[in-house]
Amino acid sequence: MSEQEELAVLQDYAAGHIGTRSAIGQLGLDDYANLLIALVKNDLDIPKPKETPVLLAHRERARAILQRLLRRGNRLPGPNE
Repeated sequence: MSEQEELAVLQDYAAGHIGTRSAIGQLGLDDYANLLIALVKNDLDIPKPKETPVLLAHRERARAILQRLLRRGNRLPGPNE
């Protein structure tokens, strides 16, 4: 794969047009860390996750857990809480 083709794949990934596994596979990389390094070397942004209902639900659940912990002074909940 030429440098221009690699850059095109990285640009597609940074723009959110292809997924992480697809980009790693097309570029012949070993893992996500190498994909991040390739993005940084080419001055490209890491794509942000799409605002899907599942992501929003996970985020809301995490927020609720953290708020409860902060109100308790970071004490972990017991088995009945």
